[in-house]
Amino acid sequence: MDRALCPVLVGREREVSLLEDALLAAHRGSGQVVVIAGEAGVGKTRLAMELQERARRAGTAVMVGTTSEAEVALPYLPFIEAIGNYLAGADLDRIKLQLGPATCRQLGQLLPPFELQTTLIDPGEPAQAKMRLYEAILAFLRLAAERTGLLLVLEDLHWADPSTRELLEYIARRVRRRSRILLLATYRNDELNRRHPLRPLIQGWQRSGIAQIVDLQPLPPGGVARMVSAIFDNAPVESELGDFLHDRSEGNPFVLEELLKAALDRGDIFLTAGGWDRKAIHQLRLPPTVKQAILLRVERMSEEQADILRAAAVLGRSFDYRMLVGVSQRPEAAVLNALRAFMQDQLMDEELSGRYRFRHALTREAIHDDLIAPERERLHACAADWLRSQLFPDKHDLAYHLMAAGHWDEAVPVAIEAARAAEADKAYADTAMLYERIVEHMPDPCERARVLSELGKAHFFAGETRRG
Repeated sequence: MDRALCPVLVGREREVSLLEDALLAAHRGSGQVVVIAGEAGVGKTRLAMELQERARRAGTAVMVGTTSEAEVALPYLPFIEAIGNYLAGADLDRIKLQLGPATCRQLGQLLPPFELQTTLIDPGEPAQAKMRLYEAILAFLRLAAERTGLLLVLEDLHWADPSTRELLEYIARRVRRRSRILLLATYRNDELNRRHPLRPLIQGWQRSGIAQIVDLQPLPPGGVARMVSAIFDNAPVESELGDFLHDRSEGNPFVLEELLKAALDRGDIFLTAGGWDRKAIHQLRLPPTVKQAILLRVERMSEEQADILRAAAVLGRSFDYRMLVGVSQRPEAAVLNALRAFMQDQLMDEELSGRYRFRHALTREAIHDDLIAPERERLHACAADWLRSQLFPDKHDLAYHLMAAGHWDEAVPVAIEAARAAEADKAYADTAMLYERIVEHMPDPCERARVLSELGKAHFFAGETRRG
């Protein structure tokens, strides 16, 4: 066995029961909002995946979207991803017919499948235009939920852009009004300092009773022992080992799996003819932190594989392997072989359509943060070069990589294009963020004045009229 991944969900019976009750209530027409909070690695995604599997078995429609950790990301990204993936297997013509042309025109601003060959709509007053877009998205979600109910999962809200947070607030307050929708969101509560923009949203939901908050705690010693047993073919786990691993992992499932992977790689846990065995507790050479456990694996790789992995870390949590080929500047065969090795080494998972994903955000963060600044900037510049070689590159992604590479002369005009696109999508807060990022890097006073004017307009349309 090369991977130390738990095949079952352990120690979350109460949370699963709560989520199933919420899903059942949504099925009966009482829409629900549930938020899973917890530290990185504690099992938020794993719990959400368990509910997704149960929902699918019950015939419920499921949509899943994830935010991006990039400082410049496409507005409404998790909603666009969730709806876009759902549409790939849906009867689009039937959906368009049921929604009607007016709603489809609104959705077409964000989702190309809904674009109609008709006269462009007059955006009108910005606040009203934004509400029409939000109502169109809500109408689509209600339609998707009409027959079988809908589980909408939005992951990693601590990274959500302002427009995603605003749309989320709008949807959450209306889901509970006679809908068959369960909105399930996750976020890292250890990321939410007092000034984090998500904090007032969560607090408001708690005060008003809009959402149930599931505070996911680390596993107790017994849960750690059960998890270790499940990983090693239900082998018995002595209390001494269970307590030792609980102390070292602090009950964090992801950390536990990484420590067990390190023990397997070093031969501290091994398979014999009689089953699994281990060295004495005092001989177990577990790395002191999960970051070191991950970086030790990188050190054991060939130079080529390590370079490919570092390039992947610059591309984000999820990426297209073809982009990785271009950024790493390695042959396609070498990249594919490396990706197979990364999956075997429990660093990555394969998604659909040639996409790969770091198994956990902590994995990607450990590798990315270990890069020295010149190396990181070089890889971001390579990513920008690859994007520019594509027919229709995403302006937000391109602006992000150019900024991260320090290429501000090139980043500024691209960021302005991205800001204008965000404004067209009614993502006024994201528009303002983009202008704020570039305004200090514009030496021409006239151009700077124009951007400041656009920045003020974006803040006004976003409802931020009291900024100093």
